[in-house]
Amino acid sequence: MNFRLLLCIAMGVFVAHIGVAMLLMHLRPEPRPAPPPKPNFTTRTSVFVDPRTGEKTTYREITVSTKFAPGPSTPSPAPPQIDTAAAQ
Repeated sequence: MNFRLLLCIAMGVFVAHIGVAMLLMHLRPEPRPAPPPKPNFTTRTSVFVDPRTGEKTTYREITVSTKFAPGPSTPSPAPPQIDTAAAQ
């Protein structure tokens, strides 16, 4: 066997191993994404029929809840004291 044939066989084995490694890396499961946040809104629909005219009226109410930032960590300053003797 000549040197060129051995080199071709070695390169083929090397490329086959690289291909198998890439295939195994591709088949690994990806980490699960974080669950979606819960909705911060609710909807209500009410349908009323006017008994005299038979007209249908639909009321839709959408309520959105909002979380405000937490309160200040430092207490609010005391209101200023007005000196009434100095004002006269």
